[in-house]
Amino acid sequence: MSANWTNLVQDALRTRPQFELPRRLKLPVLPQSVVEFTSIAENPQAGPQELAAPIEADSGLTSELLRQVNSVGTGLRQRVASIPQAINLFGPRRTKTLVLTCALQTATSGMKSRLINAMQFQKENRIRAIFARETAREIGVDAEVAYSAGLLQDFLLPLLTEAFHEDYTQLFRKERELVEKEREQFGWDHAQIAAGLMHDWGFPDELVACVWLHHDIERLTLNAELQASSVSAAVAAAALPESLCQSPQGFETLLLLQDVLPDFAFLEVANVVDEEFAGDNLHPGQAVGLCERLGNLAVDNLEQRRLDRVHHHRQLGNYTLEDQIGLGGMGVVYRARHCMLKRPAAIKLLHSMQLGPESLARFETEVQLTCQLTSPHTIAVYDYGVTSEGLFYYAMEYLDGITLYQLVQDYGPLPAGRVIHLLQQVCSSLAEAHAAGLIHRDLKPENLMLCCRGGVPDMLKVLDFGLAKIVSAHPERDQVSQSLSGTPLYMSPESISAPQSVDARSDLYSLGAVAYYLLTGTSVFSGETVHEVLCQHLREAPQRPSRRLGSFIDSDLEFVVLQCLAKDPASRPQSALELSRLLSKCLADKSWGGLDAAQWWLRREGFLQENRSVLPGSLEPTRMVVSV
Repeated sequence: MSANWTNLVQDALRTRPQFELPRRLKLPVLPQSVVEFTSIAENPQAGPQELAAPIEADSGLTSELLRQVNSVGTGLRQRVASIPQAINLFGPRRTKTLVLTCALQTATSGMKSRLINAMQFQKENRIRAIFARETAREIGVDAEVAYSAGLLQDFLLPLLTEAFHEDYTQLFRKERELVEKEREQFGWDHAQIAAGLMHDWGFPDELVACVWLHHDIERLTLNAELQASSVSAAVAAAALPESLCQSPQGFETLLLLQDVLPDFAFLEVANVVDEEFAGDNLHPGQAVGLCERLGNLAVDNLEQRRLDRVHHHRQLGNYTLEDQIGLGGMGVVYRARHCMLKRPAAIKLLHSMQLGPESLARFETEVQLTCQLTSPHTIAVYDYGVTSEGLFYYAMEYLDGITLYQLVQDYGPLPAGRVIHLLQQVCSSLAEAHAAGLIHRDLKPENLMLCCRGGVPDMLKVLDFGLAKIVSAHPERDQVSQSLSGTPLYMSPESISAPQSVDARSDLYSLGAVAYYLLTGTSVFSGETVHEVLCQHLREAPQRPSRRLGSFIDSDLEFVVLQCLAKDPASRPQSALELSRLLSKCLADKSWGGLDAAQWWLRREGFLQENRSVLPGSLEPTRMVVSV
């Protein structure tokens, strides 16, 4: 039983949406050598030497084709060393598929996108291709087609995300399947467009179908012919975890495929991928293997089921759970309501399967200390406990506002006076916490929320002391983990190089990095990898905020921000109170007042009311505690 690929593709093409890329964009162009090869390949009498001639005339294509041939042909007794040898081994039809794949890979390798890290994108393409190849072998379908589908299924995304940058910036913030969001936003998705272009360029119909259907798990589960084809391998590869998070339900897709495809075991396939990458000179030093990442997702999946059971019962102590409003690496947050007081609250449940007994004991101690903080600029913690399922939770005040990250993303860099006004509120919170022996260790714009409280506009709240370190009077007895904690864009040099030595001045460095972001709209440092960003925090001097912004910023405020960003903690302000005093001496201090704040919030609320039906996701009111 095999699918009629020609009919399937023709049906898809008849129903595909009408779409034209903007004229300014340059679509990939296949080289002349490939055009000549495909023309010769139409002649069934053409021999290996005749077919090889146009490919061998292009040294770059020759090199890439041999690499792909040996990647697809893993397990061969000897490596394929020439194009005629490859043609003899794979035959003209399969060689044509690989030639077209190589040519398109090469033609699109130079595409630039502000939303996609090129190096990471290429690495993930190769992981998907190897996973698809091994899946195809497990279930007994065409490994060459599956491998090519893994390489090519997302080849247009760099071009599309750059052409529609603002749209995709919003789409990537929504936790649904990317293809669903694209269809809703544009009337088409990247898989449809890519498959249509590949058909026009002469790719085999089976490969076109794999790219067209690589996110269509529903069609696959309903069609036995597709299940017995390379489409199954393409769908499995598309479900893998990757940086763009195209498939938030990808792990559930892999579990479903294990039920649908009897010979498919995704962890076994992932192990083969990791073994191949371990000896891959192209991608050395993989930080976390695919098998481990999928294992972590399995743990998360079990944890989510426990959380779902908690939410199903909807009762934690004196609180009734309502909607889930936040999700992160440490836990999940629900909106809740006190049963008797009817007061709204936010309930944070920790992922206890990722935390040992010592960590949970530390969190309990920290929550007890955090409950004692009384600064109006620190989120209030009401209660804590352990569920019958063994999940640690605590209840916080429920905030209706906008994080500083969202504020800058939606409204741009802030005026100096407002930045000072916000920083001084953070200093007030930190001064009390530091005096109590607590260091936040994860200050960032996402952990600072702006709201109106008690009739006061522009009231700032510091969220989430979840990474807090308790400062012991006897450091040699301090049992707190000395591993890296924090967010790379805002981490102090000492928290990277010597986390055991972190003190209150580390928070001031992070606050300086937040101030830089508020003033310029960009982070202090950026890079292709986390390692690159961390190295810059350790070694590179930050560019002056005014130069980064391209416009004037008061020199006294700029000096204070750069002083906070000093590599040596001794060169920074030595306390939150000292930093607050330095800020109060800046010329722009008091240039933003209560009237300015009140007018801003009135304008914002008016804008939200007038545009609620057409607002992008980032401008919707944030009625939640988002930091988890």
